[in-house]
Amino acid sequence: KALVRSCTAPILEGMVVRTGGQDIFDAQKKAVERHLSVHPLDCPVCDADGFCELQDIAYEFGVSNLENVKQKGIPEDTRSTVLDFNMNRCILCGECINICKEVMMVDALQFMKKDGNTHVVAKGDKALHCEFCGDCLAVCPVGAITNKFSKYAYKPWQLKTTTTTCPYCGDGCTLLLDTNGDQLVRVRSLLTWKTKWGDRDQTVHGHGGICGRGRFGFQWINSPDRLDEPLFKRNGEWVENPWVVAASEVANRLTEIKAQHGGQAIAGIITARCTNEEMYLFQKFMRTVLGTNHIDSSARYGHINFALAMQKALGVGRGMAFNADLTLADVILIIGSDMTETNPVAALRPKEAMRNYKGQVIVVHPVQNPMAKLATHHLALRPGSERMLIQGMIRVIIEQDLVDPEFAAQHSEVLARIREAVLSVSLEAVQEATGLEPARIEEMAQLFAKAPRGVIVLGEGIVRQPGGYDQVLRLIDLAMLAGKLDKPGCGLTAMCEENNEQGAVEWGVVPEFLPGQIPFEEVSAREKMASAWGQPLPDWKGDTLLKILERARRGEIRALYLVGENPLGTLPESAGVREALQSVSASGGLVICQDLFRNETTELADVILPACSFAEKEGTFTNFEGKINPVERALECRGESRADWEIFSEISREMGFPLDYERAGEIRQEMSKLLPGFMSDRHEHFKPLWKDYLSNGFVLGVAQRYASPATGPAADAPGSYCLVMGQNLYHSGKLTTRDSGLMKIYDRCLLQINLADAERLGVSEGDQVRIRSSQGVVEVGVSCHPELPEGLCFFPEHFNDPPVKDLMVCDPDPVTAVPYHKTGRVTIEKISGSS
Repeated sequence: KALVRSCTAPILEGMVVRTGGQDIFDAQKKAVERHLSVHPLDCPVCDADGFCELQDIAYEFGVSNLENVKQKGIPEDTRSTVLDFNMNRCILCGECINICKEVMMVDALQFMKKDGNTHVVAKGDKALHCEFCGDCLAVCPVGAITNKFSKYAYKPWQLKTTTTTCPYCGDGCTLLLDTNGDQLVRVRSLLTWKTKWGDRDQTVHGHGGICGRGRFGFQWINSPDRLDEPLFKRNGEWVENPWVVAASEVANRLTEIKAQHGGQAIAGIITARCTNEEMYLFQKFMRTVLGTNHIDSSARYGHINFALAMQKALGVGRGMAFNADLTLADVILIIGSDMTETNPVAALRPKEAMRNYKGQVIVVHPVQNPMAKLATHHLALRPGSERMLIQGMIRVIIEQDLVDPEFAAQHSEVLARIREAVLSVSLEAVQEATGLEPARIEEMAQLFAKAPRGVIVLGEGIVRQPGGYDQVLRLIDLAMLAGKLDKPGCGLTAMCEENNEQGAVEWGVVPEFLPGQIPFEEVSAREKMASAWGQPLPDWKGDTLLKILERARRGEIRALYLVGENPLGTLPESAGVREALQSVSASGGLVICQDLFRNETTELADVILPACSFAEKEGTFTNFEGKINPVERALECRGESRADWEIFSEISREMGFPLDYERAGEIRQEMSKLLPGFMSDRHEHFKPLWKDYLSNGFVLGVAQRYASPATGPAADAPGSYCLVMGQNLYHSGKLTTRDSGLMKIYDRCLLQINLADAERLGVSEGDQVRIRSSQGVVEVGVSCHPELPEGLCFFPEHFNDPPVKDLMVCDPDPVTAVPYHKTGRVTIEKISGSS
């Protein structure tokens, strides 16, 4: 009898729905007029002008005359660090509240009746403090929510939009870069008010949103501190040189060093934030032009543990679970990973699994982190005891006959060896190490083993902690025994800190592999590459990061080429980076730093070459799934900076071994020709070879892998604390600390400790404490966090002031040479006079 609102009408069987007609048109027009009657007509100064649903609908319905116009007169809420809320423009659609509550599961916004009007406010009507993903901004159909960092800086029709891939973590999110001239004005996501929900079969792969780093961390690209001219150190002073001089001089010096000392005297380290094309060309340049296999990348800081373990066990060094698997899994075991902090968009997949598909999420982490608070199960084990928990779960699966029947039937000898190894440790011993009740361990093991679809997600708490390589192998054992390796919807994957760590491994910027993850030791593979490249390759095994630095300290490295890497700012003092750099220069050698900004390492270099940002070049990144994502140029290079691949190419020409390419696409074509099918999105031509692994040396490694563990960091020195350095939601590496926007969100270089520990030490928020380890002493401010367990303290690794990292000892993994330096024992004392 009356028109019904489609957004509130329940769907009933037999219902006939009519969506058109003059009466419906008139009713919809009146609804728009009602909105506009209380809506400020401030379109000329509104950031949504030209991209506003209300504007579009008003035009569609021909609304041109308004009667009884009455403004709300609500003051703008500017309390948030990132977002401004103008409730005069708000149409109370609730989309911002819904996306925050239903998708992000943060639930930071609410409707509130205030001063006679309904507002969207932060919970408790306080200044908004949330994850600052900006998805509420993305789905707002009007200009009620605005970006502080882009406010009044543009009109949509003035902007050029470029679709590219985020340069931060390994999630590989799509960014829309809006530029005006030579300035990046704002960053948007695929998620908008036009696409806000999407179909269920689409959201299993992602909802199109991005995190706070991607949306708000773009201002470093416009920074006046960017390097824009080649610099040479002359008599202790930096002198600018044009590229024609710089390339020639670098090439001459490298040629001389190669001629006098051979390729073994040259080494190179590249950041995993470069494109696949740049990493491929870097290793080709190092191996053919410079004749060295001393090459490594920042994947060495942890991800190589995962890649090498997967390569050994499965024949391919990459993850086996995709976004859809994470979303649709019955059980997700997240171990050693604070996904919300490190990979916030990938973290939405377990959230959706719980919310829409009744999935069970088990978080294994000492800290009650954001994912643990939402998870169906949180195992708050003692720091460093993950090994014992994995062993306990494997014991339960074997003892209670939960082993995958197919595996048990086909690999009885392997099962017998694992049984023999794990049954030597009782669940009571596991409880003593982890602090978890045996019944709890049994419950989790049963839950994972019985699930039809189970996925293991691991992170820096595994790959960057001592024994990380063996830890990954144990998790592979766990998945294998539970039948979660080669079945649909199953597998295990690792969260990457940097955007292209997987690409770094796959394109050979580690001494272990040639492009395509082909072992460098394979003679036939080297011969094939040499034939394709027209130059011989070195036939000797190259060194990894720490051994390169050791060689440099001994005077054996005469040229060190650092591309986007700042080892002096990343590694602790115990790694001897400073001595290595000084030794190279003192011996008459050459330290080349190719970077976007000057940093701790560039100050000890002989040459600084200016590189351009991700927004100024083309190529591809490989995300944690193994998906190849495009990188497109949105801006011209700043000053005389150049893409990394262009710099390699120019130096090679000057050395007489030209690696000539007109564009990054030509490099990609060569990569595809050399390795057909490898540039496909998911490498579907790979077939995991874990059954070959079982018959080729697996049995020999079992006893060692499950031998009694050494004393963990949590069991040392009474009265001491376990200090962990890790990632923060708003920063990625050291680059984001140069971003004015992200530093406004988070700039707290503070030691985070438990409230009970703070009370015991007699300190409160902001007080200064003295941290002491075997490596030295550092003074730092304190922040109290109830989520941290007693005895554990945390410091964000992105900050070097004060140099907390220098308190750590740097120990390499005996198999993978990963430099473990994120955990250590310290004592803490209050500084006298601190209130």
